[in-house]
Amino acid sequence: MLSTLDIISNGRVELGIGAGWYEQEYTAYGYHFPSNVSRIKKLDESLSVISAMWKEKRASFEGKYYKVKEAICYPKPIQKPHPIIMIGGSGEKYLLKVVAKHADRYNLFFGTPNEMKTKISVLKEYCNSIGRDHKEIQYSIVLPCIIKDTEDEVNQVLVQYQRKDKTLKEHLQYLVGGVTVGTPEKVLQGIQKYLDIGVTHFILHFLGLDETTLRLFNAQVIRSA
Repeated sequence: MLSTLDIISNGRVELGIGAGWYEQEYTAYGYHFPSNVSRIKKLDESLSVISAMWKEKRASFEGKYYKVKEAICYPKPIQKPHPIIMIGGSGEKYLLKVVAKHADRYNLFFGTPNEMKTKISVLKEYCNSIGRDHKEIQYSIVLPCIIKDTEDEVNQVLVQYQRKDKTLKEHLQYLVGGVTVGTPEKVLQGIQKYLDIGVTHFILHFLGLDETTLRLFNAQVIRSA
């Protein structure tokens, strides 16, 4: 399906994938929820299968969890050698090894600049250990964002979306310490902290989202970055 969609979209498909973390989703659909290590090993094998089927005329792979023999994927995707593979996750001991092996882009969810910097450092070490140029991997971050013209408006949104199990201070800390919460100037400063360590892709979860918010972000952040 991804190959066909890559053709339909003229080479715009990206595969975003992870090892799974939300046990309730597994239970809801009748799946067993394996250990963290098992899920990451399954991710590793699945990406080996996917990559092979995208690139090879007939793909064969045999692992602990998955096996294919002369499997055919046709038509092949337009992008060569294959569409971008983005792997999301935070585990440094196992997950980042899979990122070093397979990913074109690494994504971290709600990570501070220091946390992202640490992930990048560990990932570079894993790339060196397998002989891969770490510069081949792009870095992406998912961040919460509240952007308003004034701090009073920002605080109104914070109170509106405050989690019931947290104080306002604790809630702000959950929102990555408020690095992208505030006026356009503050949000831009927060984004710059990630740009400075090599992050090139941003996925923003806007709180208090409306058309005015998007216009403000476009005019004073995107056009200024």
